[in-house]
Amino acid sequence: MEDVSGLWEKGPLTYLLRELGLKKEELFVKNTTKFIFKGREIEAKSLDEFIKLLSEIFPNEGESIYAFFREAIKAYGECYRDAVYGAPLPAELIAKVFGEKKLLNYPREHPHFYDWMNKTYRQKLDEYFRSEDLKALLCALLGYLGTGPDKTPASSALTACVSYYLHGGYFPKGGAQRFADSLKHFIESHGGEVLVKHKVDKILVEDGEVKGVKVGEKIFRAPVVVANANAKTTFLELVGEDHLDKKFVDYIKGLKMSPSAFMVFLGVDMDLSSYPTLIKNLDEGIDIVINSNADPSLAPRGKSSVTILTGANYHDFPERGTEEYSRKKRRVAEMLIQKAERVIPGLSRHIIVQDAATPKTFERYTSMPEGALYSFDQSIGTKRPYFKTPIKGLYLAGASTFPGGGIEAVVISGMICANDICNWQTEI
Repeated sequence: MEDVSGLWEKGPLTYLLRELGLKKEELFVKNTTKFIFKGREIEAKSLDEFIKLLSEIFPNEGESIYAFFREAIKAYGECYRDAVYGAPLPAELIAKVFGEKKLLNYPREHPHFYDWMNKTYRQKLDEYFRSEDLKALLCALLGYLGTGPDKTPASSALTACVSYYLHGGYFPKGGAQRFADSLKHFIESHGGEVLVKHKVDKILVEDGEVKGVKVGEKIFRAPVVVANANAKTTFLELVGEDHLDKKFVDYIKGLKMSPSAFMVFLGVDMDLSSYPTLIKNLDEGIDIVINSNADPSLAPRGKSSVTILTGANYHDFPERGTEEYSRKKRRVAEMLIQKAERVIPGLSRHIIVQDAATPKTFERYTSMPEGALYSFDQSIGTKRPYFKTPIKGLYLAGASTFPGGGIEAVVISGMICANDICNWQTEI
C-alpha cells in the first residue's frame, strides 16, 4: 500500500473519503518517484515534466510520446465519465443501472477507452512507439498488475499503471493501518461494530441462501454476508462444494493465482531524506520504498524506514519452518540488500532492524492462497468471479472480483457491492 491510486479529483478513494467526512491530506501524502533505467535516473514531479524528460531521452519519439499521453488522458476520462458513486461499472451493471441502451451506446460514447479495452498494452505501445527501450520504460509499473505487456489488457494498464503518470500515487500517512483504523472509527461512530480475532470458520448456507457465519462456537445470523476473502477460500472452504454447482466449483478451482513478492523491511541509522520516497530500479528488478520520507513519523529523527521488494514465485520457497526455508529467506534478503546498496551506498552497514517476508509469509498472514498480491491472475482472458454469487445473499468484495487487485480496485468493488445491496437507491 505504498503507492495508492484513485486519489485524484474524481477518483474512487477521493469520493469515498468525501462521503465518510475524512480529509485526504490528513491520511495520504503524494509520492515522489525515481525510475532507474539503463543506468539513467528519471525523476519528474508532473506529467508535463515526465513527457519532457522522455522526449529528451528518446528524441525521435517526441511527437509520439505526446500523442500517447494525450490519448491516455482522453481514454482515462471516458472510463470515469459515467462513474456511479465514484466507481466505474462492469458491463452487467451498466445495463442494470443505466439501461440496455447505455450499454449498446458505450463504444460510441467512449471511443478512446473502448479502443484500450480491446487491445493488449503491448499492442497499444506498438501503435505509438518504435523504441523497445521506451516501451520497456513505460512498462515500469506493470508490477502493479503482475502481468507482462502482451498479456495485459490495455484498459487495465491504463487504469492501474498509466494513471500514475497522469495523477500520481500516494503514501498512507502513519502506514496502511491508520487508513484501516479511520474506516473502523467511522463504522463504530455510526453504530457498527468491528470484531478482530474473529476468523470465520464457515459461511452458513441453507437451501441456496446465506444464513450467517460461524466463528468458533459463535454464530452470527445475517441475511447478507459480504466476503472479502479470496474466492477460492470463500467457496471451497467456507461455503463448501456441497452447496455449489459442479461447473461453478470447477471454474473457481481453475482460476490461476497472481504472482507474489519478496520484501525486506529495514530500520537504518541513515538520513535518507535526500532520496525520493519510491525508487523503481528496472535494471536490478527491485523497488525501494523509503517509508519515512513520505511520513517522518515512521522513523526516529536521523534514521529511516526502508522496504525493498521484488516479484517472487510461491512455489520457489520450501515449507515454512524448515531450515531450507530459513536459508533461502536469508539468501534472498541479502541479495536484495546488495542490489539496493548500489542505489543507497553503505546501506548494509547501517541496518539496525531487519525482517523479511516471502510469498508464504503473505499466505500465512492474509489467508491468500499462494500469497498472491492481486488474488487471481490479471492477464487478458481471466474472468474474475462476479460480485453476486450463486448463493443468495452472499456477495464478494475485494481483489477476487471486478475490477481486480490494488487499493483503488478493491475500494471500487466495495462501493459496487454496497450500492447493489441497497439497490442503487441514491439518486444518480
